[in-house]
Amino acid sequence: MSLPKSKSELEKRVTRLSTAKQQGRGAAVVRLARDGRLRKLRPGVYRPADREAWMNQDLLDACAAVPEGVICLVSALAHYGLTTTIPNAVWMAIPRDAWAPRLTFPARFIRLGDRSLKMGVETIRLEGQRVRIYGKAKTVCDALRFRDKIGVEVAMEALKTFLRQGGLPDELIQWETTCRVQGILRPYLEAMQA
Repeated sequence: MSLPKSKSELEKRVTRLSTAKQQGRGAAVVRLARDGRLRKLRPGVYRPADREAWMNQDLLDACAAVPEGVICLVSALAHYGLTTTIPNAVWMAIPRDAWAPRLTFPARFIRLGDRSLKMGVETIRLEGQRVRIYGKAKTVCDALRFRDKIGVEVAMEALKTFLRQGGLPDELIQWETTCRVQGILRPYLEAMQA
């Protein structure tokens, strides 16, 4: 049996194999993936293959594949225009006790405790899909906290750009306890304002 040339409903959005099976369309998802019309994001999660050139496609794929994750660090900095660094992987925060999922694209995971994970999350819409991402100020503080993972230069660039774009030091100070950067943030702010 050959598949019709017109796009099916399965080829228009992110599809979970388990949901398709419940609807009696599991075999169709497997056939579409085998024919190259669906792209596997992770086991059981597929998206239309012809949507490669979407802007922010890596963020959309990551949020579809890891719904409990939050876009963070270099990926969030790049989204907000706080860094010139082009992320070579999608950075996501996941619960401390969660397994890092196997994805079919490059991803880096940061494990955070419950409080740090849930605070500062903003939900934005990119191309009709819901994306969970940390706000600008929390992202900058997280960059300072994880500067050993992303690089001191990236963290400093984010801090400078945040302030240059009109961000206030008070916005950052609000996050210093949650992000555990009490002893780091203020000296950097003082040096930049001197």
